[in-house]
Amino acid sequence: MSAGAVAWWGAGPLGGEARLGAVWLEIGGTFRGSGFLVRDGLVVTAAHVVAGAAGIVVRHPSGGGPVTADGVRAVPPHSDGGRFHPYPDLALLTVTGWSGHPVASLAASDPEPGTEVTALGYSEFTPSPGVQPDSLALRTGARSGDFLRVLGDGVREGFSGSMLLDRAGLVVGVVKGSRSYRDDRGGWCTPVSALRGVLGIAGAPAASAPAGSAPTAAAPGPPPTDRELVDALLAFSSLGRADHRYDLLDRMGDHLGLPYSFEVEERPSRRDHLFRLVLSCRRFRDEGAAWRALYTAMEEIVPDDRALERLRDLVGRAVGGWGDA
Repeated sequence: MSAGAVAWWGAGPLGGEARLGAVWLEIGGTFRGSGFLVRDGLVVTAAHVVAGAAGIVVRHPSGGGPVTADGVRAVPPHSDGGRFHPYPDLALLTVTGWSGHPVASLAASDPEPGTEVTALGYSEFTPSPGVQPDSLALRTGARSGDFLRVLGDGVREGFSGSMLLDRAGLVVGVVKGSRSYRDDRGGWCTPVSALRGVLGIAGAPAASAPAGSAPTAAAPGPPPTDRELVDALLAFSSLGRADHRYDLLDRMGDHLGLPYSFEVEERPSRRDHLFRLVLSCRRFRDEGAAWRALYTAMEEIVPDDRALERLRDLVGRAVGGWGDA
């Protein structure tokens, strides 16, 4: 790739962080599809791109890295012999030693029909020669079996496994393929709810610990649901008062380096207000930082509250583990 291509890929309305999380895959030296980073060294792609393959190499504008045979988790691992790889058609690839790259943030729920989305991946169908960064302007349609239909630009070969982002820059799905081999307008995607499930599979690769900390012994467990998080916050009696909830938002804003309080849509009832807080964390530009700021702020406000233990466990699951942080 040329320097100009890399510079272009890092710009645009969805921001460089999201775009620079995109990767492409080579198998046996041949371009096979796209993917994206969700954690340090952990790449998501479509299972049909890598299932049963050997010699997988993940490429990024900053370099590349091989994937070992035991670093591939395809779900399901094999096709049933039909035209399309079965649902959810997702794979997790572990690239040893990769850290410090921008990673994608996942949406909390599947997109509504008609949501405007952008696919960010790579293809060989641009005016420039070779594998190049490419994007598609799409909108989500209705369910199509277990998958979601997407409409708009033609889904070309190479986009399989690419991330599908909403206007907030959150991943709402993973591109599966074109609607038809003869008519490539639109196609299908795997919804983000399925990706969240795959990332929570027991034995899935654990997130890397923060720099300088010891690695965790095992994956922290599946990502918490909105209800689990809201119930954990309801366990803090101090949050029954609106002024204490505003204090929490002020402290979160400070920890996130914001010039204002962490923004949450106000609601009169405590449960509704805390539910909006959880949604705001999900949608924040750095979801992991928002969860850490939430826990740190609560630890400052009520350092001796027994409810902190449950909140720490859930936040650890949300961010992929605390390490020694």
